[in-house]
Amino acid sequence: MKFFIVAILFAFSCTLPVFAADATTVKNAGFVPANIWYSKDPFFTGDKVRIYTVLFNGSTYDLVGSLEFLDNGTSIGKTSFSIARGGRVQDEWVDWTATGGDHVITARIVDASMVEIGGKKTPIVLENTETGKSERTIDVDPVVKKAQAEEVAQKTAALKTEAVSKVQDVAQTVSDAIPLPVKTNVASGANAVETFRLGEANYFLVAKENKAKEIEAIKKEEQVAKSAGKQEVRGAVDTMLNATEKPFAYVLLALFTALHFLFKWQIIFYAVVIYALYRLVKWGIRKVKDR
Repeated sequence: MKFFIVAILFAFSCTLPVFAADATTVKNAGFVPANIWYSKDPFFTGDKVRIYTVLFNGSTYDLVGSLEFLDNGTSIGKTSFSIARGGRVQDEWVDWTATGGDHVITARIVDASMVEIGGKKTPIVLENTETGKSERTIDVDPVVKKAQAEEVAQKTAALKTEAVSKVQDVAQTVSDAIPLPVKTNVASGANAVETFRLGEANYFLVAKENKAKEIEAIKKEEQVAKSAGKQEVRGAVDTMLNATEKPFAYVLLALFTALHFLFKWQIIFYAVVIYALYRLVKWGIRKVKDR
């Protein structure tokens, strides 16, 4: 209120004579500068807000006309006003539902007239017919955003739970449709394959470790022979075996390592088995068609 009192006093101090509308501009009447305010502030997307402004008439005429509120230059409401002479002020407003984005809120006087004694209306031009700009960027209320995010998370979790439940129901339906002897045989076969896989994985692990130890032993023998400066006299067969022993040991180490990796990792083992069965079935079908 202090702002408006100061603005009104300032307007009074600048009062100038009023001339006829046809030839002159009526001064010292219209808007107090920069006078847009809201029923609540801050406000967010979807809020119902009342936009206020104030009219001031410091002239010697009673004024009437229309007041239009604008959002980004587009009308959002229009109201009529009537304000008496002699330094009167009058609040005007329009109700508005805030939308998201950037907004420039203004108000302007249109179709202004002065009312003379006897009720005669004469159109006039006011010196100050527009308010200052009230620029706002409106977003969703943070509290609403949080609630919406939580709602989306809950719905997503519910959908996941529902999907898992449906998959489990389908799996149970399929399981119920399979005869018990078949399920028993399949389970027994699967257990047998799994037992085989684990056994081979342990076997190749031991073989890999033993071959690594053998290679280390060969390296030590070579180092001892070099450090002693001795060279054994061997036959042609011994010489050939000595030349191939170490490379062959590395080849076996690589093979045992690859096989241990294959049998150790369940997903890789069954992927290879399924692919091998697929190729085998495909080959069998092709052979049958060729007959």
